[in-house]
Amino acid sequence: MKIEEKILELALKKADSAEVIYEEGETKSVNFENNKLKYAHSKSIRGVGLRIIKDGRIGFSGTTDLRTPQELVEKALHSAQFGQEARFSFPSNGNFPEIKIFDKKVVDFPMEKGISSGREIIVIALAAYSDCLTSIEIGKTLWRRRLLNSQGLDVSNTSTTFGLSTEILQVKERGLIWIGEAESSRKIPDTFLNPVKKILERMKLAQREVKINSGILPVIFTPKAMGLLLSTFEMGCNGKLVQKGISPFLGKLGEKIVDSRITLYDDPTIDFAPGSYPLDGEGIGSQRTPLFENGVLKNFLFDLQTAGIMSTRSTGNGLRGFASQPAPACTNLILKTGDTKTEDMIRDIPYGLLVDQVLGGGQSNTLAGEFSVNIDLGFLIEKGQLVGRVKDCMIAGNVFDAFNNIAAIGDKAEWYGMDYLPSLYFKGLSVVGKEE
Repeated sequence: MKIEEKILELALKKADSAEVIYEEGETKSVNFENNKLKYAHSKSIRGVGLRIIKDGRIGFSGTTDLRTPQELVEKALHSAQFGQEARFSFPSNGNFPEIKIFDKKVVDFPMEKGISSGREIIVIALAAYSDCLTSIEIGKTLWRRRLLNSQGLDVSNTSTTFGLSTEILQVKERGLIWIGEAESSRKIPDTFLNPVKKILERMKLAQREVKINSGILPVIFTPKAMGLLLSTFEMGCNGKLVQKGISPFLGKLGEKIVDSRITLYDDPTIDFAPGSYPLDGEGIGSQRTPLFENGVLKNFLFDLQTAGIMSTRSTGNGLRGFASQPAPACTNLILKTGDTKTEDMIRDIPYGLLVDQVLGGGQSNTLAGEFSVNIDLGFLIEKGQLVGRVKDCMIAGNVFDAFNNIAAIGDKAEWYGMDYLPSLYFKGLSVVGKEE
């Protein structure tokens, strides 16, 4: 009998119902720092989590020590005495969509190739800028999960992840230029050179420093910078925040919140996307969930417990690892593209700003949609052209105002983390440049 089966058997001797999640994984990576190979790293982990319902209350315990399953069970039983009232039942076996989350090429990828690819990227960067310092991480993960419960659910899956991040730093007399790009997927990328190519294009534009006048200016956010603005929508659509009564969207389902061109959805069913899965951490099948359609708020994201409290159904967004209980969260966040090329957005602006990187979150009140951040990488637009990199510049505004003041939406989307986003062109945001 496997350890996860033994734990379930022991738990059911004292608990009314139980669920066991077993996970094991291995990560291998190579890291370059300042143009040199720093280290190659390998890490393995395995663990198990037990969630029970006893006398109507939830108990949980997780561990990486699989030698004492009885101790794990006793800890879960003890925690149930103080646990939240259970508002759900564990699901039974269901029909789960077939989502591609495993690529054997990731498993077979030799890390020696990661080292040679890293060195190739550094050669390309130094050929363009001999004074630059390049840092790279290339890594792969193989992950196995088994979920079983007292209702007969018993599902196993194996997934892969491949990640590549590149950062280039250039030290100049008047400051630094730092530009980073990253890719993550459940399969091997077609080429490892896309991030460095993007960086070098931006680096060329960044060589000229320019000043920007303060004021309400038209602003373009690239897909890389869009995550800052979408965090308010992610949090607002989280069922846990709705349950707690602190979501800005509480009581607004079916209302038009943003521009009618905005359609935003959560979708873990996309083959090989970084946040995809056939079922969530509770055994609920994955599904595409519209959050906003044509500007109208359509849904919130729920796990089983939060859905039970809110008298609704789980959306299959109960995310978790073996060491934690499930909680609702976004998977792959997709913003529907528009019909305008980024180049045409730039040409349309007589004087404005393109934002590509911001420093930190910087938001003063995320749930209220307020933001105020320093521009890490931004470019002045004059007479429809990018003319140089702006320094010592801040941008501020309110997300809800901005998303009701859209000039155009980009016709192409790009993956950044688990977000697939186009560029957005806003008619006016507050930009503050450095005063002389």
